Amino acid sequence: MNKNKQAGMNSLLLLFILVSFGFFLTCFFKVGPPYLDNRFIVSALKDLAEQHPDDLAQLSKATIRQELSKFYTINNVRGEASKALEVDRRQDKTIITVAYETRVPFIANVDVVVKFNNVLDSSRPDECCSVSEEKSAKK
Repeated sequence: MNKNKQAGMNSLLLLFILVSFGFFLTCFFKVGPPYLDNRFIVSALKDLAEQHPDDLAQLSKATIRQELSKFYTINNVRGEASKALEVDRRQDKTIITVAYETRVPFIANVDVVVKFNNVLDSSRPDECCSVSEEKSAKK
């Protein structure tokens, strides 16, 4: 059998595949938890809108913080997310914002910064947790 016609994976290719797989696995385990926490925050805001369909605009900041804090405790949300709450009262609506960023140590002295901006508008609770282009332009 001629060696030139043999095809297969050599050790260098195997090493490259293992290193690539390790890198993506590290990315998943390092950056995944902040995204999971953010999904719980979005769920908490949606739950707040569902529990108070008529009086969401009249809730006090302390009540909103207390309700979100209960949800965070049950779902083990940790970090900056639990402290980042802003309530903006306007004439006809209340805007609840949970905007924060998380710094995750990645490899050695390399950090990954992940930024989240969740907005709940009492006049449009069904559009929870997405920042419209109009709101982004004002900032």
